[in-house]
Amino acid sequence: MPMMAIALIAIVSVIAVAADMGYFFDYRRRMQTGADGAAMAGAEQLRRDTNDAQVQPAAFSAAASNGFTNGASGTQVVINHPPSSGLYAGNDRFVEAIISQPRPTIFMGILGFNSASVGTRAVAGSLDSPNCIYALNPTANHAFNTTGSAAVNAACGVVVDSSSGSAMNSSGSAGVTATSIAVTGNTAGCCFSPTPTTGVPPEPDPLAGRAAPTVGSCDYFNWNKSGTLTLTPGVYCNGITISGGTSNMTFMPGTYILNGGGISVSGGGTINGTGVTFYNTGSSSYGYKPVSITGGTVGSLSAPTSGSMEGMLFFQDRSITSGSTNAITGGSTLSLDGAIYFPTTPLTFTGGSSGSTGCSILVASTISFTGPSSLSAGCTDFANGSPIKKVALAE
Repeated sequence: MPMMAIALIAIVSVIAVAADMGYFFDYRRRMQTGADGAAMAGAEQLRRDTNDAQVQPAAFSAAASNGFTNGASGTQVVINHPPSSGLYAGNDRFVEAIISQPRPTIFMGILGFNSASVGTRAVAGSLDSPNCIYALNPTANHAFNTTGSAAVNAACGVVVDSSSGSAMNSSGSAGVTATSIAVTGNTAGCCFSPTPTTGVPPEPDPLAGRAAPTVGSCDYFNWNKSGTLTLTPGVYCNGITISGGTSNMTFMPGTYILNGGGISVSGGGTINGTGVTFYNTGSSSYGYKPVSITGGTVGSLSAPTSGSMEGMLFFQDRSITSGSTNAITGGSTLSLDGAIYFPTTPLTFTGGSSGSTGCSILVASTISFTGPSSLSAGCTDFANGSPIKKVALAE
């Protein structure tokens, strides 16, 4: 009898420990959801606005919505930006969420253990997006369009937000090859690889959080030149016009504000610029004109590798709600390294215009290809990688 009593106590103790451990593991899974949500919310707030003051409130709110309110029932929610430990410790692009809470035991009280602490941790942050082509128009037919002999080879994903039954179209011998293709509406034509996923929710403008540069008074007016010249950053009222097959223009690093007139390059010639951004805007005085690079232009343009305009090569004023089509066309061998961003106006991208760039990102209202083009989201030249980010769990 004494041996049976001792064995029974041992069996009951094991059952008590097993039951409570199962309860704690189940509760920890629920707590992990709260930590994941808090880290993701903090990281998403950080992606939208680098102001650190809003990161913790966003993360606390997400934890509370999952049932873990800081200070309630002994719950402790700690939000660290940057993380204090782990692989991303000290990295400003990531947010760490740690949740802990004492929980009463169910059966282990008979052994003298009335409570135990349950805790978990998550880290989330901005990672490079795998996509590099976005057609943002929500309703347009042929929002992404390939015609003629266009062959689009994208070492990245394609996103088409239009709900049209022919949101993505391919005609003639045109075709599109990408790592993924997501279309809100449907496709028309053939030759898509992989087969597009249709009926997906539209994605927001991936560069909506990027602040536009300040437009000051005119530094240059009606700039129209040919020959061999060097241009300096500033405000170009009535835009920049370059013509003539013998022109050789070099853009010094910096931001070029195109206040009316856009930029027009025609007749061939060479243009080069490292660390440059072209911000295309308009005003009541100077109107608005699109970007036009045609006629076999050669050379190389690359965006800044750091600073407020990092990764932004062409940047259209978002307040422009209509306008002529922007065109980078003509079978040129112009190499473009950075984001080409026309969120509310169309873009025609033709020929080998992308050259052999490592980072070629197109974001426009609608995008039309009429010649072979190669694009990639490999933005290793920039300090923070691709200008397009996605928020994801990292730990």
